[in-house]
Amino acid sequence: VKEEAPEAPAEEATPEAKTEAKEEKKDNSGMMTGVMVIALVLGLGLALLLFKVLPESIYELITWAFHSLEGEGYWFNLIRAAITGVVKIAIMVAYMAAVALMKDIKRTFMYHGAEHKTIFCYEQGLELTVENVRRQSRFHPRCGTSFLILMLLVSIVVNMFIPATIVDHKILNIVARTGIGLLTLPFIMGIGYELIRFAGRHDNWFTAAISAPGKWLQYITTNEP
Repeated sequence: VKEEAPEAPAEEATPEAKTEAKEEKKDNSGMMTGVMVIALVLGLGLALLLFKVLPESIYELITWAFHSLEGEGYWFNLIRAAITGVVKIAIMVAYMAAVALMKDIKRTFMYHGAEHKTIFCYEQGLELTVENVRRQSRFHPRCGTSFLILMLLVSIVVNMFIPATIVDHKILNIVARTGIGLLTLPFIMGIGYELIRFAGRHDNWFTAAISAPGKWLQYITTNEP
């Protein structure tokens, strides 16, 4: 029998090599942090543009084209809140539908559907088996998707109490309303969160109405796994 030659012992890294490896790891870590910060800033900027600046700009264009929609008082605030709210919802639905066409996102939405089925199975006290999970619904009332659409609906009600015209200048008015919208965002998120919690603890016509928009949107954001 031919004997195999013994493996050569691994060379121990020199202090210089260890130092270079640490510096390279530190540089990579710093680069990743920088990329994450840039991505966060760009994401927040895009969200601000799409869900604050763009709806307010479209409202200004509509009131410029139809002067009868521009004015002061409760009904004008309601018109403005409805227009900007519908634009926000349309943008979000269009965005979700567009990304759902991507192959990787389709797969992600399958995991999303599997998550909902698993939660339903757990909440019903059933054994967590594939057979039990498969029988559950992929539409869950306390999904993050439901929270997003509920926030937009709550923002329509909150915006009814913000004057349609804050300053007599189109651009400055957009900036002022966008700023006020950002200040009211924590309040809107708090209301949306409490409504989601309430829907999870009760089962009646009101909670069904609260959960319905989110479940409709989950036809886009969840797939059968």
